[in-house]
Amino acid sequence: MGVVFLLGGLSLAVASAGYMWRVSEKADRLRAEGVPVQAVVSDFYDGSGRGSGPDTITVTYEYEGSHYQQRILCAGATGCHRDPPAEMTVWVDPSSPAQFVAANGNTDDSAAWLNRWTKILIGGLFAVLGAVLLVVALFGDRLLARSRRRAGKG
Repeated sequence: MGVVFLLGGLSLAVASAGYMWRVSEKADRLRAEGVPVQAVVSDFYDGSGRGSGPDTITVTYEYEGSHYQQRILCAGATGCHRDPPAEMTVWVDPSSPAQFVAANGNTDDSAAWLNRWTKILIGGLFAVLGAVLLVVALFGDRLLARSRRRAGKG
């Protein structure tokens, strides 16, 4: 069981960190190379409340005659502090117009499940729990015997 927690926790933490790094790299690239387009902001979802998910908005834009629509995070990790603007600039990837970075810093795939700092923390906690369970399973008898010997000498 310890191995499952250890490997599962490490997998979650590494996958989440890797995903967040990829999203950050994409945002930096699109800010530098993307084409600025005005997008309409609609469908604000207030994720307040336990387990309701993050605050998101839907952005809709047109690029070279085609319409694109995507749900993104409303703001940073702390959510929206006020109503989102009616419009915002997005920088579109000319080679793949469905990919963009918005003026608020979020990309078209920012609302993904792995794109959360809490997933790294949860993965780390599961990995530590798994390591403790693994040590207890492998060395528990020796540790218990050593503890009993010390108690008997005292």
